[in-house]
Amino acid sequence: MPRLDDDGRLAYGTGRAVGRRETEKRPFMKCTVETIGPCRKKLNIEIPAAEADQEYQSALAVYVKAARLPGFRPGRAPQAMVQRRYAKELQAEVQERLVARGYREAIQESKQDVVEVLDVTEAKYLAGQPLMFSVTLDVPPEFTLPNYQGIPLTQPKVEVAEDEVAQTLRGLLERQARFEDVAGRPVQKGDLVQVDYAGVCAGQPVDQLAPKAAGVGRMQGYWMLAEEDQALLPGLGTSLIGMAIGDQKDVAVAFPADYSVPELAGRQAAYHVTAKAIRERKVAASCEGLFKAFGVESEEQLRARVRADLLRIKEQAEQRRRRDEAVSFLLSHTTMDVPESVVQQVTEGNVYEMVSYNTRRGVPRGEIETHKDEIFQQAKRTAVEDVRLRYLLHRIADAEALEVSADDLEAEIRRLAAENRTEPRQVRATLEKQGRLAAMRDALRRDKALDFVLARATITATAGETAQ
Repeated sequence: MPRLDDDGRLAYGTGRAVGRRETEKRPFMKCTVETIGPCRKKLNIEIPAAEADQEYQSALAVYVKAARLPGFRPGRAPQAMVQRRYAKELQAEVQERLVARGYREAIQESKQDVVEVLDVTEAKYLAGQPLMFSVTLDVPPEFTLPNYQGIPLTQPKVEVAEDEVAQTLRGLLERQARFEDVAGRPVQKGDLVQVDYAGVCAGQPVDQLAPKAAGVGRMQGYWMLAEEDQALLPGLGTSLIGMAIGDQKDVAVAFPADYSVPELAGRQAAYHVTAKAIRERKVAASCEGLFKAFGVESEEQLRARVRADLLRIKEQAEQRRRRDEAVSFLLSHTTMDVPESVVQQVTEGNVYEMVSYNTRRGVPRGEIETHKDEIFQQAKRTAVEDVRLRYLLHRIADAEALEVSADDLEAEIRRLAAENRTEPRQVRATLEKQGRLAAMRDALRRDKALDFVLARATITATAGETAQ
């Protein structure tokens, strides 16, 4: 596909762009512009025969000067002989020169802001005839900014209730709970149970049906929680409730269609289970065991610390909600088409992220493939809104002369370095190698624009509503 070089000239597969010196200002071509779709233009370019022939003569002079033909010293071969010998090369170079210069001057004359060059029709130079070709390209959207100062936003009261503090402390204590051996009673919900089990599916031992799935087919002395959330063997945990040490039973296990072991996905197996030991969860009666971890000396200080942490988390969530509300307002009050080429690029990135996320969650490739159309449609919807927001925020940044300084960029690099526990210079080197510094600068500029909008919003407290 054609592309632009660093000087804004049209480059081809060879990576070489050719054009006349910028000092030449005389008219060179005629150009008409067609609108052929939202954010899409077609430049119809005609280079007069006189200009095309002059370019040919200029190229021919270079070839004559450099040509090495048998029987002639360099630069002394007859022009006609050079023309015959290098006819194809001359035509190709002249066409490339004319297209490159014609494209560049057409862009300047028509004042197009090029997002992506999509197509360049074939241009063939013939002596004495004008050279004509067309360039199809995407351009930024034209739209009217909404009134972004003083937009209405809501703000519920942010507070932490005492029962939330108590619930958090209970959760912390439960995570630090110990399991102790117990005898003389059956398994209760939440107990840790040591079991032996072996499964059979369609008359075949599971460990033979799925030999690579360690622990799925057969285990001895395996400790399992008597709870519902048992991803390894769905439902087996709760089936242990009521069993006593030494008891045996057969349990039906239904594997879901998206189970991580393909040989068992969507199938049912029978497991023979023996309970061998029981341990019950022992939760501390007081919070003293948490003091050191939180750097406090009393339960009162611990509660204050937990309350402050919960409040900070809620305030951060409220800030994100308010930003989302502002974004929704801006998008809903802006009419804008966006370049399809940009949407396509962002959609491809979104699809990659969604597939990677599901793969990390253990969703089988076949299951992802089954929903590929839904994934693509969701990715495209998100891409359209994302691209609209990018253009909108950059336009606000332009209107308010908001720019990203070198200090802003360095601060973000330091933040990423701290987040990833590495050195800022390493983060910068990685970003430069991947060509992502410009994208980071753009993202920071958009953030500045959104912060500008939020700082000038009209915020109304929501009576009786508390942020969750």
